[in-house]
Amino acid sequence: MKTYALKTFGCQMNHSDSERVAGVLEQCGFRLVPEGSDSAPDLIIVNTCSVRQKSEDKALGFMRNQKKKHPESLLAVTGCMVRQTGDKASSKDKLLLNPSIDMVFRIEDAGRLPKMLERRFTDHDFSSYAGVFGTGEVENYFQIHPKITASFQAYVSIMQGCDKFCTYCIVPYTRGREISRPMHDVVAECERHVEAGAKEIYLLGQNVNSYKDGEKGEKCFAKLLRAVDELYDKGLRRLRFTSAHPQDFTDDVIDALATMKAACPYVHLPVQHGSNRVLRLMNRNYTIEKFEGIIQKLRERIPETTLATDIIVGFPGETEADFQELLAFAKRVKLDFSYTAIFSPRKNTPAARMESDFIDDKTKRERFHRFDQVIKKYAWAHRQEYVGKVLEVLVDKSVEENGVYKCSGRTPEFFELWFESPRPMTGKLVPVRVTEARGYVLHGEMTEAVPARVGTGLRVVAG
Repeated sequence: MKTYALKTFGCQMNHSDSERVAGVLEQCGFRLVPEGSDSAPDLIIVNTCSVRQKSEDKALGFMRNQKKKHPESLLAVTGCMVRQTGDKASSKDKLLLNPSIDMVFRIEDAGRLPKMLERRFTDHDFSSYAGVFGTGEVENYFQIHPKITASFQAYVSIMQGCDKFCTYCIVPYTRGREISRPMHDVVAECERHVEAGAKEIYLLGQNVNSYKDGEKGEKCFAKLLRAVDELYDKGLRRLRFTSAHPQDFTDDVIDALATMKAACPYVHLPVQHGSNRVLRLMNRNYTIEKFEGIIQKLRERIPETTLATDIIVGFPGETEADFQELLAFAKRVKLDFSYTAIFSPRKNTPAARMESDFIDDKTKRERFHRFDQVIKKYAWAHRQEYVGKVLEVLVDKSVEENGVYKCSGRTPEFFELWFESPRPMTGKLVPVRVTEARGYVLHGEMTEAVPARVGTGLRVVAG
């Protein structure tokens, strides 16, 4: 039996993609070699991220080390760094100039893997793969059944691609234009996961608010949310989504989140900056006033909602006045999470051609730290308010130490919460009384108390 190893870099979309790649390989009769094993796999697949240069460098370094460690293994690359499927004989993808890489495939071509591998592994029987998804079309890619790595949690892609063309972003060039799955396919996949034990589902897309029922009709993300929420009666307890775009975050989505049973009081809504001038340079197509209006509506309808966002500091042309507007925005909105990045140019994007307006590294780092201090002030203070209260934790990690299990997971508000247990609790929903907040992380103790109205929005009960 042939073996494979699979390494994933990047976002939840990539992890979902990797589950589909694993599904194809397992159906072909390949067996997974666990990460960290000394055994040399026959096939190494690296799923890459290109959101920043650092992400690409990290993936390339991993490939180089793996090829050095396992020179006889076939190394294949997929993900956002790949432009054209093939090997050194059939593809002009620049990645194939790298001596560590043997073949590459776009993620929508995952169904073509068996045919590509047949030529490399002539002694392996590929007849067990009954798939007909080899056309390299996203619709066929969506039909591949993923290999789920955690039965209690599932990632479901509802669309691929992006039509926004933000000036700093490579995604529209790597993932292509937006294509949505038919709603009945999305709901059917979610139902399969719930029947298999999933308590939490993430709906994934580069811009989930742009979701359509297939390619027909108007945008209907709120309708999809309500359809998946009906699985609450079958065992679904948490429904999350990422990533959203402020331009398309409509009132009907807020109405749905306020009334659904499985909706979590947590929204990740990337703003990218607090200056309208910089937002225009980024081609974000909304104003900071529109963004804050969305947040106000969310907090009016769902007062306990926590808010996460993405920020780019040091975008080309960002002045000190622009940066002060960003700081003022953060103080007004009081974010619970900020995934903050220092601008780094991505080749072939408009922002990469703004060289005359690039900001020096020292200034960018200094602004990053100033902004980070503002975020910490409000985010850490908000977590202190939860001390003494009971939160529900979906445990995703249980590590045994001296007979005691240190368990951690996420609350509905997406807070990380640690506690101790006499037994492993991975995959379980556990009520935990918060005893301490250390920076971004909460700590607590298991309790018999039940969080009020679990699954309906109100997730906190007073001590």
